[in-house]
Amino acid sequence: MSARSRSPNHGFTLVEVLVAAAVLAIGLLAALTAFSMAARVTGASRNDTLVAFLAQQKLAEIQLLARSGRPAGTTAGDFGPQHPRCSWRLTVSGRDERNVTWVHLVISAPEAGRRRETHFSTAIF
Repeated sequence: MSARSRSPNHGFTLVEVLVAAAVLAIGLLAALTAFSMAARVTGASRNDTLVAFLAQQKLAEIQLLARSGRPAGTTAGDFGPQHPRCSWRLTVSGRDERNVTWVHLVISAPEAGRRRETHFSTAIF
């Protein structure tokens, strides 16, 4: 019997190719979904960091002004050209019987195509 009488099966069947293509497509879809989710989480994290920074900056400013007798009431504004789409609203209460001033700060910033408000509160002694 010669070596040529046994021909090896070369190539893949159509079913094997289709199964491999389906597995590859599912894997690529999962990878694209993971990248999309990572991009969203990164954007939200960046926004949270910015809002925390802006709040810290505004509250430090308020603490300095509170010592000079900032009047009670509500004021609002924005953060200037550096953060044109971010705004703030500040409510300062009058001093209570324990000589404490309560400060409520709301930072409004865009996130995922909508406005998100983050609330901060502190007491100034």
